[in-house]
Formats: sequence, structure tokens, C-alpha cells
Amino acid sequence: MSIIRGPVAAVAAATVLAAGGCHYGSSSPAARPTSPPASPAPAERLSAQDRTWLGQAHQGNVAEGELGELARGKSGSRQIQSESATLMSDHTGMDQAVVDTAHRLNVGLPTGPTAAEAAQRQEIGGLTGSAFDNELIAGLITDHEQAIGMAQYEVDHGSDPTVVGMARQALPTMQKHLTMLKQEQH
Repeated sequence: MSIIRGPVAAVAAATVLAAGGCHYGSSSPAARPTSPPASPAPAERLSAQDRTWLGQAHQGNVAEGELGELARGKSGSRQIQSESATLMSDHTGMDQAVVDTAHRLNVGLPTGPTAAEAAQRQEIGGLTGSAFDNELIAGLITDHEQAIGMAQYEVDHGSDPTVVGMARQALPTMQKHLTMLKQEQH
């Protein structure tokens, strides 16, 4: 059984990892993004890359949060259940940063999952125990590999310092999570 994967899920992985490593919204100086916040700008002045990355990040955060909730109930592994709770928390925090940034930059965000995300959730929702765990971990590894590439692309081609900074700060944490997920793979 194969889970449908795509750029939205990959961006979700990038953004959750950015939240876990960056603690957006924290008052700690070490947790603040290195790029200064951008002044509010009309969406027309942002690159298409920045708008796309923000939209996919939001949509992916929501989808990955739903998968995390599903994992808490269906996983046969207490470790995966615990990690899912952490991912849900990270996704919630990062999504708030994405929503706030998009609002400041006048970027509209999607209001629901993509068809692929809905199909993915339905497909994995039919599994339980180790079959669920194996499919979830395999999918998250793919998502993280794609997310690393997408975050690097945003860093290299994005135009807004805040959006680029979110992607830049996600990269080391994504690699750390990818390593962790590969250790969980059976």
C-alpha cells in the first residue's frame, strides 16, 4: 500500500521541523529568526515562490497535524505515539507563525486539504499497529527528504527575508528529524 506524497506534505515536514528547532514565537533571543521581520508588503510584491511556500506550509501543517492525531490513536508503538504528540505541537506552533506571516504579507492561504492529502489520510487511516507505523514512518522519511529540498529551494530562490529565514532555519532540524525517522524505520 502506498501513501500519496507531494510537495504539501514535504513542506509540512519542513515547517514542523522549523518550529521544533526554532521555537517561533518564543521570547528567547536564540529562538528568534536571524532575518529581521519584513515590513508588511502586498502579496504582489512577494515572489510566487514565497507565496507558494507559505500556502503549502500552511496546508501541509494542517495535514500533518491530522496524521499526528491519527498516529496517537492507531500506532502500535508508544515511541511513535509520543513523537506524534511532539510533531502535532510543533506543527501547531509553526502553523501559527506561517499564518501570522502570511497575514502580515497579505497572502491568502488555502482553507482545506488537497485531494492528495485527503486520500492519504483515508488510506493510512485504514491501517493499524505495525502496518500503520511502517507506512507512516516511510511516508515521513519521504516527506522530510522532499522538505529539505523544498526549504533549500526557498532559501535559494525566495525573495522575502522572513519567509526565506523560516526555510533556512528549518534545514538543520529537518536533517536531525530525518536521521531520527530513519532510525525508526523497520
